[in-house]
Amino acid sequence: MKSIIKLSTLALLILMANFSLALSWQAQCPDVMERGHLNVLTINVLFSEVEKREDRLAIIADFMEEQEQEGEPIDLVLLQEVVGGPLSGTVNSALDLKNLLAERALEYNLSYRLANGVPKIFMVGNAILSRCKILFTISKTLPFVTEEPFEGFEIPLRRKVMMSRVRIPGFGKINVYNTHLCAFCAPIAERLKQAKVLMDFIEDVEDFIWWDKNPVILGGDFNANLNNLGDIFVYALITHGGFIDTYATHNDCFSCCIEEQERFDGCTWGVPGNPYAFNPFTWQREEAKRIDYIFIKGKRIRTQESFVVFNSDLYWVSDHSGVLTRIGLLP
Repeated sequence: MKSIIKLSTLALLILMANFSLALSWQAQCPDVMERGHLNVLTINVLFSEVEKREDRLAIIADFMEEQEQEGEPIDLVLLQEVVGGPLSGTVNSALDLKNLLAERALEYNLSYRLANGVPKIFMVGNAILSRCKILFTISKTLPFVTEEPFEGFEIPLRRKVMMSRVRIPGFGKINVYNTHLCAFCAPIAERLKQAKVLMDFIEDVEDFIWWDKNPVILGGDFNANLNNLGDIFVYALITHGGFIDTYATHNDCFSCCIEEQERFDGCTWGVPGNPYAFNPFTWQREEAKRIDYIFIKGKRIRTQESFVVFNSDLYWVSDHSGVLTRIGLLP
């Protein structure tokens, strides 16, 4: 009975999303199959820094404009820590980025899902910007945990996974999942619990759309540092589920970020020199880590290239760096 209710709810959400989006015009991406690949970026845009947020978003928009001019536009952008509400000084920071891109004649569709905060006061969530048409978006709340950024100080936070189903002309549909797992929490007791619900959600959605087995992209801020044994279980749950880590595959590495050996190319958090990379509660710099990922799954997609971006003095946009992956599409 529980599974029937779950599938019925999923079906209703999909029908409602389809109805609302069918009435609106959306940008398309007719050039993707001409290139033969999809460019996907994930970046946590740092909810807590307000003073320089407009400048930081402008750097992202400038970078995306440069990519467009080079013939390699960013087709999908997965954003975490999107903020909104009077206390944040903006209605929605993902919408701000969308508008900055529009000023540069770059049209993107936007999907957003609230994760936590106080509605109409201060909100934090995830968003997806897409050059391709978004058919619908659904989401699921992950297990609630209390995070402890330093001893004796606890913050109850919700985390979320969202999925946007996009259509690529000449190729078909791809389900794009964007998530943000807990940060200051126990890797096995709490982060792994969230990862299990995440993977169950993906399995439920993919099983529900049984007639249309298209590729899947999963990205975001997983807060899983592979130099820690506990986080390897989170990573293994995802990869044993058939997902391929695009950065590790392209760069032939595992943790891809070892501070002791000064191997920082694959690090996406705490990169030396990043002015935003410190614990916002203790003001202490923490070790460099690779915690942001883009995974792919499916027979018709493959990793072509994968890089860490926004990791130099000219391009600091967050305490995180971004991951940019070029995904080859097979007809």
